[in-house]
Amino acid sequence: MAQSSSARPPLPVSPATRAAPLAQLGHDSFDLIIIGGGIGGACAAWDASLRGLKVALIERADYGSGASAHSLKVLHGGIRYLQHLDIPRLRESCAERSAFLRIAPHLTRPLPFALPTFGYGMRGKFPLRAAFQLLNVFTSGRNEGIESRAQHIPAPFVMSRQDFVQRFPAFDAAGLTGAGVFYDGQMLNPARIVYSIVRSAQTAGAVVVNYCAAERLLIRDRRVEGVAARDELTGATFDVRAKIVLNLTGPFAPSLHRRAQGDSPINVPLSRDMAVVIKRKLLPDMGIGIQTRYKDPDAWFSRGNRHLFMAPWRNYTLIGVNSKVYDGDPYELGVSEMEIQGFIDEIREAAPGLGVTRADVAVVNAGLLPFGENQPGQKDLSFGKRSVLIDHAARENLEGLITGMTVRWTMGRLLGQNAVDLACKKLQLDTRASQTATTAVHGGDVGDRDRLLRSIRTQAGPQLPEESIVHLADTFGGSAGEVLKLPDGTAILCDGRTLAAEVRYAARNEMSETLADIVLRRLDLGTGSELGDQLLGECAGVAGEELGWDAERRRREIDRVKASYPFASPRSQERHGLQ
Repeated sequence: MAQSSSARPPLPVSPATRAAPLAQLGHDSFDLIIIGGGIGGACAAWDASLRGLKVALIERADYGSGASAHSLKVLHGGIRYLQHLDIPRLRESCAERSAFLRIAPHLTRPLPFALPTFGYGMRGKFPLRAAFQLLNVFTSGRNEGIESRAQHIPAPFVMSRQDFVQRFPAFDAAGLTGAGVFYDGQMLNPARIVYSIVRSAQTAGAVVVNYCAAERLLIRDRRVEGVAARDELTGATFDVRAKIVLNLTGPFAPSLHRRAQGDSPINVPLSRDMAVVIKRKLLPDMGIGIQTRYKDPDAWFSRGNRHLFMAPWRNYTLIGVNSKVYDGDPYELGVSEMEIQGFIDEIREAAPGLGVTRADVAVVNAGLLPFGENQPGQKDLSFGKRSVLIDHAARENLEGLITGMTVRWTMGRLLGQNAVDLACKKLQLDTRASQTATTAVHGGDVGDRDRLLRSIRTQAGPQLPEESIVHLADTFGGSAGEVLKLPDGTAILCDGRTLAAEVRYAARNEMSETLADIVLRRLDLGTGSELGDQLLGECAGVAGEELGWDAERRRREIDRVKASYPFASPRSQERHGLQ
């Protein structure tokens, strides 16, 4: 059962209070300063704060705005690792999937995936049924401590041909015998999970600041003593002192280290993973895995080629992933029209019955992750196996610096835990064990979801549409009541679902500095399709009231959001400026 964090001190509600944590950063000395507010950095900050360490977290952009926001939204339980005979990784992945289903029940769901079966060979039902039996044994503890049965991962099962075709008529094919169905987890809003963890770290005592960049490391006598930081909103610079620096900036970690230690670079191959949002609901309440033309060179036992996975999400369909070796500047990550069309061609070849075209693609999600050893242009790719964690004292005799890169979103919590374990060992601190696998994140103390929905209906009254009630529950969880107490009440924006109070609350209470922070990450309004001008204008109006934006600033904020489609590189976002 997830532990409750109900005794929360009040958090600052005015944008002016940004000055307070910035002053702390420049004045105080910390046990740890964590660079990077993605899933790994957020979890490390929360973990260390719960253990009683004095922690600072800085993020160059917004929390969870990089690779952590741009994924297939799947919490991977590791079924693929059965083919690799990597049982430790399978069990590790299952445990991490369970952790997020446990601690963020308002933002995660179990989701079934069907794998079509053909004939009587390796692609048939019998090998898959045997694999499912092994999966069930190796992951037998997958639901331990998960209070809500709705969050439990059921056992995998085999589906008849008739049932499969009834659910997926577009996937009927010669030789089809049915499907095997296994369960993974789905994230409703990955960036919101990251924010909720950052908020939990702040509640536990961490000093957290977004739009604050680490310009360089402060080094004296082969020891890192902190970072030289820059407030991206004002341009002010200052030093932050800490006993240990955790560089958890993901694909940007090597470049930060290179500026400090050019003679000992971090060489981690990177994969550009891409998933697309299709603005049609192509599937029922179940995802599907369809084989592509590419092979898995690491598989010992294989049903055939790699799979594309398609998943229902809100009123859209997610399809991914498309991977390639990436050796460019992480800040210049982009996705070309040729790459998008190439992925569409791959989808059409794997699932011709869906009739997907480039016009169906509303949003492109792409991020960089540690990869296996591959050559540029290689087709049958070897993927990364483990997260990267480097103690630079052992690597190049540079004390006080730890670098980490998570191999996939699901493993971010564990990376944070392992990084803090290592930091505590180096600091010779005897702290309690990590609690982040069993402690509810901010808003996650919801218990029974049906009870939460009833509570929101009672507080909101009969005039609020059910879609709005569900969105409140699935975004704010146990904090939904705070939103409804704002002066806007239950006034609804032009989309017919979103409350003006949600925008106001995100601007006032949730460390939002831009309109993109609010509509793309806190409220998840614009991650399925591009927002219309009227809705953007209404959101900018409410946010502008809270954050003091004049008409010109509101226009620039709207332009910034529009520039995010179909995909915006980190650098292009910076070029749209915050000042």
